[in-house]
Amino acid sequence: MPTLFGVRTFTPIDLPLIHRLVPQGVCLDSATALTHGIHVVEDAVMGALPLADLGMPTFVLREGDGGYVAQFRHKNGEPHAHIVFIAPSLRNHGAEMGWLRLLNAMVAAAGRRSAHTLRGEVTETGDEFALLREAGFATYTRQEIWRRDPGPLPGRDKDKKSNMLRPGSDLDAFALAGLHVAVVPRMVRQAEPAPDARQGLLYEHKGRIGAHVAVQEGKSGIYVQGLFRPDLSAEEVERILATVLATTPRAEKLPVYVRVPRYQEHIERPLEGLGFAPGASQAVMVRHTTRRVENYAAKPVHVLENIIVTSGPPVKECSAPRHECVHMS
Repeated sequence: MPTLFGVRTFTPIDLPLIHRLVPQGVCLDSATALTHGIHVVEDAVMGALPLADLGMPTFVLREGDGGYVAQFRHKNGEPHAHIVFIAPSLRNHGAEMGWLRLLNAMVAAAGRRSAHTLRGEVTETGDEFALLREAGFATYTRQEIWRRDPGPLPGRDKDKKSNMLRPGSDLDAFALAGLHVAVVPRMVRQAEPAPDARQGLLYEHKGRIGAHVAVQEGKSGIYVQGLFRPDLSAEEVERILATVLATTPRAEKLPVYVRVPRYQEHIERPLEGLGFAPGASQAVMVRHTTRRVENYAAKPVHVLENIIVTSGPPVKECSAPRHECVHMS
């Protein structure tokens, strides 16, 4: 089996090692950690699923009786991959070198799968932030995860709220791309693609799409991501989010988390009105799997002369200068 930096893909013989390492690991994917918990990786691996075929490539680095394990998420055809998990954590002595080797191997593997970037979410005060920078990752944006504890939802008419939002379709793709450009800073768009129009709910505002909200549910919590035009009022944003809560079946029974990137800080006041409170602050760190071409010089196209015409009407000769010669048929 081919290896890179001593890292190889997971095989069934690695199950005991993974079972031992997972409780010591770190999740670099907020959506996975908050909806399924830290043991989502162990659950998948222990189920003997074909992880690579399901878009969850898993890697192992063995060192004597110990070692490391890491996993990233990537769907075939998508331009971006996301680190899910690395174990053990950097609190373990000497773990830095193992992390660096795993990160480099994952970048290479993501590139082979045609992903342009590999992404991870970490706290800026943690050891992971410094190590990812050493591994060539750069901070593209910052985000805060807001949380609402389980409990009764704001007392409003659910039937009226359900009419505010509608499911998206392929016909909304162009308009949703316009919303993405209007909301997300240009540099961040390199690592944060427009959402899939077929996934999530849309809010139409003044004849155009004013917001898109996607909800991810798991046994541990509910994770919400959205794009909101900055010209929406705080009242509109609060009504949209209240509608999302009202139409999410388990929103009263599970904690609900909302991702708030730095460029969407205008939704914080509406979140406070719905009982959310700020939580973890994170850096979204990205490494490109391929180098960008900064100084591209196009090669000149040479004019083809002395062409022999083998079909069509005969070509008339013109004695005028080349730039004055025009033939009309």
